[in-house]
Amino acid sequence: MRTLAAALLALCALLSPERGAAAPADGYADRVGFDQHLDRRVPAELAFRDENGRATRLDDYLGLAPVGLVFSYYGCSNLCPTVIGNLAARLARTSGATANKVQVVVVSIDPLDSPALAALAKRKYLRGLVAGGAERWHFLSGAQPDIARLADAVGFRYAYDEASHQYAHPAGFALLTPDGRIARYFFGFDFSAEELAHAIDEAGARRIASPIQRLLQICFHYDPVSGRYSAVITAALQGLSIVLLVGTFALVGRTRWRARRSASPGR
Repeated sequence: MRTLAAALLALCALLSPERGAAAPADGYADRVGFDQHLDRRVPAELAFRDENGRATRLDDYLGLAPVGLVFSYYGCSNLCPTVIGNLAARLARTSGATANKVQVVVVSIDPLDSPALAALAKRKYLRGLVAGGAERWHFLSGAQPDIARLADAVGFRYAYDEASHQYAHPAGFALLTPDGRIARYFFGFDFSAEELAHAIDEAGARRIASPIQRLLQICFHYDPVSGRYSAVITAALQGLSIVLLVGTFALVGRTRWRARRSASPGR
């Protein structure tokens, strides 16, 4: 296992865009990230509007169940649909009892996003979700001070890129306890339904997880200027797959060679 982790770490380091591209302009590399503030209580009194235009606060979704908190913006065409789509797919694969225990709140980091755009994003992102599942999803928009305060509390650091008119931001989400404390972080795009179900149960019991290993954050590196976030992940996984495939063939070949040698006359 240590060898596998070392191989993955080496691949991520080799494939990092910092090695083959200029450093991001305007200090984006230091401004974009996802810091872990486990056990911190989020400011649940902040004001937002949901996809129907109704005034709401984060504590309207707290109290009885864990909350999955996702930061997005409704004009995003890369990271946001993948993160939200994967979360919806994994929730759909968990048992009904577990899936019913969680509310998902998506907060736009763009203060220009409107409830109408939030409603459009909800329909687009949750298309094909089983009947009733979308009722547990809430897409919010709000004013810059409230967005910034919530993002800062959760450790979600993002920046607006004037050149591309897009937001540079990390991929992932936070899971809150029913009383609004940060119980667990999920970084990147992929995680199993079993892992998610366990995290929901733990958050529901108000248990706080340990920090995620730094290896994941290294691999899920995002260059907000070049937009190479997903490319690094894909390349790293492809490289790791090649390493594992070569290793498997080598192991099979060595096993067969030993078997033939043992079966040869005089052995």
